[in-house]
Amino acid sequence: MTGFIDIWVTCPDRDVAGKIAKATLSERIVACANIFGTVSSIYHWKGAIESEEEVPLLLKTRAEHFEAVRKLVREHHTYDVPAIVATPITEIDTDYADWLRDETKDPA
Repeated sequence: MTGFIDIWVTCPDRDVAGKIAKATLSERIVACANIFGTVSSIYHWKGAIESEEEVPLLLKTRAEHFEAVRKLVREHHTYDVPAIVATPITEIDTDYADWLRDETKDPA
């Protein structure tokens, strides 16, 4: 385990994804945010199968920042139950790891 994670968040549009990206970057709890193009999502919601266009957001950070990121995402997200999923990074380039560490604040 490297101590770093990628956090995936599906957003209703680029505006929400951008707000979350800027808020997490401003707090220095992520080093980078990637906003992807729209994807078609099909999912169960309240007993029905729904279909929507969504925008995936990828946040790159230290594992210790997950709770702070999760809290901030929920503050800025418009969904009742946003997808906030962390994936541990098991292998990482040393220079990239140094950059991630340098660009995020030390956990409290």
